[in-house]
Amino acid sequence: MDIDDKKLKPFKAKALEYIKDKDKSMGLLNEAIQKASAQRNRLGEVWEKLHLLFGVFRDWLNGSYKELPKRSLFMIVLGIVYFVSPIDGVFDYIPFGGLIDDAAVAGFVISQVSADLEKYKLWKKQVNSEIESEENRENSS
Repeated sequence: MDIDDKKLKPFKAKALEYIKDKDKSMGLLNEAIQKASAQRNRLGEVWEKLHLLFGVFRDWLNGSYKELPKRSLFMIVLGIVYFVSPIDGVFDYIPFGGLIDDAAVAGFVISQVSADLEKYKLWKKQVNSEIESEENRENSS
């Protein structure tokens, strides 16, 4: 599926609104997580990638991850806005059709921000390792 600017244009203004309002963004994120969780089996391998997008966005929202370039943040939010919208390129109420369309846009977004997602994964691994080390020290005391 070819993703062009015309397809995403209506969602750009909404994405900018969400970026400016972290409380509103948290609601968007929760809605996206609910939708993805409900469709997990049908999303297949896209589920893991969406989960990564949700994670980097959540960590940016709560202020723990600050290394996300503005362009990547915008692309991630744009993709999430598109994903939760029931009226996008293919309406979500059309069995499988809307989900395939959403997965294609998610794949496009992931391809645009892949280097930043790799940096995030390394950061997340380091943070988790530090938390685990701290817990081990506390348990051994």
